[in-house]
Amino acid sequence: MAEVKAIVIHWPDAKNKSAQWLHDYFDKAIPMERRYGSAHYVVGLDGEIVQCIPEDEMAYHCGTSLKDPASGKVYTNLAREILGDFADKPYLSPNNATLGIEVCHIDDKGTMSDATVRSLVKFVSELCVKYGLDPSRQVLRHYDIVGYKSCPKYWCDNPDKWVQFLTEVEEWRA
Repeated sequence: MAEVKAIVIHWPDAKNKSAQWLHDYFDKAIPMERRYGSAHYVVGLDGEIVQCIPEDEMAYHCGTSLKDPASGKVYTNLAREILGDFADKPYLSPNNATLGIEVCHIDDKGTMSDATVRSLVKFVSELCVKYGLDPSRQVLRHYDIVGYKSCPKYWCDNPDKWVQFLTEVEEWRA
């Protein structure tokens, strides 16, 4: 990792799976399938937090070669604004400057348990303090980076709930 400029929140398109299950999937299945995919952390159904890789190592969680439908570029205007060269230069990637967090969910809508959300609010708030990040600008959905992927689904489908989450992160931080 070059630096931490933002935190990117994801959802694994697999309902009712544990944080450990997702950790193991990244650890074993992805390399066997000979493709890239990882995250720094997974927040589980009971609020447990499992670290997949160290924060100073790059996780493959938000890079793409597809174009954002709105900007016509590989990454969104917002991603390029917040991440600068990491989202604008072809030899760099948002992966080089972001922490990735997968959030487990209980249904096909991506709904998270109360324990998951409480834990995520506290954890993201602590990371924002640690890295000097502004939650209202530097905590992003995967969608905010690529513009075409509904990830995390619940917060893409319910943007008001995303704003509420960011407000809670800010309040916890204060």
